[in-house]
Amino acid sequence: MTVLESLYQQAENCGIAVEQFSLPRTKAVAVCLGSKCYIGLDRRRLASSCEEAECLAHELGHCRTGAFYAMGQEARLREERRAEAWAIRRLVPRERFQKALRKGCREVWEFAEELNLSCAFAEKVMLFYKK
Repeated sequence: MTVLESLYQQAENCGIAVEQFSLPRTKAVAVCLGSKCYIGLDRRRLASSCEEAECLAHELGHCRTGAFYAMGQEARLREERRAEAWAIRRLVPRERFQKALRKGCREVWEFAEELNLSCAFAEKVMLFYKK
């Protein structure tokens, strides 16, 4: 099972509906209505299955951690960080990151290639584990 397939499976197991539809301002979104979470993905805006996995993991992070926000920049940034941290831990557990380090990965592009990530997400992973 691929990482992407396992993310879809996790969403299904948690009762989180994932729908594909046009999103004019973003690639993906998660909302919570009552006690049910929904994720919307716009596959036309996603360049690869790797990017789809990264977006899905981030939105699952919102759902799994309850990291939703209403108004206010401070709350928005805090909840985005919580969702991103969940996605990073899910896609690249610390052991996998350390294994890439032992293999000699030092640059963003090396981590991206080794871990099958976009360079943007690989950079987030590096910063996350650097802390």
